[in-house]
Amino acid sequence: MWPRRFALPLLLLLYAAPRAEASTVVLTSSAPYWQVGVRDNELSRACSLDTFGPKRLGALVARFTGPEGPALLDVAKGSGSNLRDPKHVAKRNEDYFFRNAATTSCEVLVGGRGGSGKPVTPALR
Repeated sequence: MWPRRFALPLLLLLYAAPRAEASTVVLTSSAPYWQVGVRDNELSRACSLDTFGPKRLGALVARFTGPEGPALLDVAKGSGSNLRDPKHVAKRNEDYFFRNAATTSCEVLVGGRGGSGKPVTPALR
């Protein structure tokens, strides 16, 4: 059995642990993830520097399940839903898809941006 000296720390850890919240899947597609929108270099840099991104990781997600480009991306709305945007760079009519959010390799793909370019296929690693 567990020694008594571990009982209190274990109880405190369980009590203080954040509650797991279920994700809301806003999109499921068999297309490659990079086809969801146009990659924005400035927003990707801001996300990498933690000045733009989802408020809660995993709260809103998009699932890409195809054999090419499968991914689970965090999602935020330009209207502010699940978006942390202290510099107010988001546009209300755009949706933001975050790959590797909360890391220095964060990539932001923008949906709803009409006519500003084609989605870019990422380089193979």
